[in-house]
Amino acid sequence: MTDLKVVPLKQEGYKDPIAALKQIIADLESGDMEPLAMAVLVTMSDSQAVDSFAFGRKADDVVTALGLLRVGEQVILDSMIPAED
Repeated sequence: MTDLKVVPLKQEGYKDPIAALKQIIADLESGDMEPLAMAVLVTMSDSQAVDSFAFGRKADDVVTALGLLRVGEQVILDSMIPAED
C-alpha cells in the first residue's frame, strides 16, 4: 500500500453526515477521487450505536478491511500530532 492520499474531511460543511457522504460520491463520480477498490466506514448514532461497513471489490477480506481502517487511523493521528525532530 503505497501512494496514500489523505482526503481531508473539512469540518465546515461536513458536519452533516448526509452532505459529507454525498460530496464523497460526487467526487468519485466526477473523477476527483480515484475509483475505490475498498472503503471502510464506521458510524456512531446519537444513541451511541456503532455500525461498520466495508464495501468495494476487495471488501470480503476482513483482514484487509481492518488493515485499511488502521492505516486511516494512523494517517489521522499523524496529521494531528506534529512530528518530533
